[in-house]
Amino acid sequence: MEQDELGLTVWRLHSGGSAVRPAERSLAGTAHRGGMKFCGPFTNANKSGWWVSSPVDLDITWRGGSDFEWTLHGDYPDTENQLLRFLMLGEQDVHPGRWLPRSKFSWGMVEAGVVQIWTGCIFSTPPGWGLQVRSPVNTDRQPYSVMEAVLETDWLHTDIWLNVVFHEKDVPVQLRRESWPPLAQLLPVRREAYDERWSLQERTLDRSTPEGEKVFKFFVDYQERKFAGEGKQPVYRDDPTVTKDSTTYYRMRKEALEAQLAELEAEAARAEQEAPGSAGGRGGAGEQAVGCPYSPGA
Repeated sequence: MEQDELGLTVWRLHSGGSAVRPAERSLAGTAHRGGMKFCGPFTNANKSGWWVSSPVDLDITWRGGSDFEWTLHGDYPDTENQLLRFLMLGEQDVHPGRWLPRSKFSWGMVEAGVVQIWTGCIFSTPPGWGLQVRSPVNTDRQPYSVMEAVLETDWLHTDIWLNVVFHEKDVPVQLRRESWPPLAQLLPVRREAYDERWSLQERTLDRSTPEGEKVFKFFVDYQERKFAGEGKQPVYRDDPTVTKDSTTYYRMRKEALEAQLAELEAEAARAEQEAPGSAGGRGGAGEQAVGCPYSPGA
């Protein structure tokens, strides 16, 4: 994969580590059919990123504090030890005995009620992209959740543990590698989303500025097309005469993205025309184009 290509690379230290698979809009067939058909924001969230399973089948009961009862079904052997020691043959000044084999679990060591589970995976993303770790989107509430974090996986190439936070004491929990729901979800996120200072502006909607006029016109158009058109879906259970067009989101999304693309293409065409040395630019035929003073041969 090229460095700037969008994609997630999973480097496995253990063949039995967590399974990672793309999330999808139907939530493995459990999503509400109406929401999946008509609600773009709902399905956008569902299909974002990747699902991560428990690496092993595991029963856990939290008794409070750092007291857990647990049963492991199957093995989670230290095969990463052999792999990494083989890869380090000939390396100097390394001390694998201090950090191998990897711990597979910890029980209440991070804080009370928290279990750490080793995924056996290193995650790698393109420059500027990281991964938000969270509980799976739009799934049923569980007696536990995954502690949220943002991993800067464009440079942080180390193995990952999931911190599983238990909320209900004395409730048996079954984590299964193959069952639904998955243990966690990974969402790609740009560094600018959390590492830059975003401004916050609050305004009463008006039409005195181009920005306000644009928001106002879109809002009214959206409501008219959704609620004052020829939609067939009822708005209220007790009044079937009030209807809406639930396809409005998808129709207007298509129009908005097409308009954005057309504007980008128009900007690119204008830039090409105005470039020095182009037929339509100020350089004109016979005038030498000015190069970049920071580029070789400029």
